[in-house]
Amino acid sequence: MAANDPGILPLPLAEDPIKGGLSGTTEERPVAPDQFDPRYETTRWEIWAYYAYYTGNNGLTLFNFAPTAFQNLLSQAAGDGGVLRFAGRGRTINSIVLLANGISFAIQVVLFLVVGSYAGGSGGCLVRGDEG
Repeated sequence: MAANDPGILPLPLAEDPIKGGLSGTTEERPVAPDQFDPRYETTRWEIWAYYAYYTGNNGLTLFNFAPTAFQNLLSQAAGDGGVLRFAGRGRTINSIVLLANGISFAIQVVLFLVVGSYAGGSGGCLVRGDEG
């Protein structure tokens, strides 16, 4: 014997005063402050500042995805053996990816130390683009 639609129950109305709805108010209220006050509208500069902050905080997707794509390409090249020749020796795929990440990090450190040293003091014009 089957039941008559056991999953469907009668629901109260959304503005039922017994369930905590507001009675007697029919005015429409704005959802966000920028709907009624132009002072709260986001400017183009604020949006780009947020984009720059987000990118600096979280990184770009391509740079986060690159090691994964690199490992996938190495896996396809290695086949079932899982060993490729890298830096003069046969290495596993994971070892190659870790070494490549370490080498790129070392290059970034050197680059940031060299460029960063020009950012302060009298050499700041190189980084800031000042005339002199």
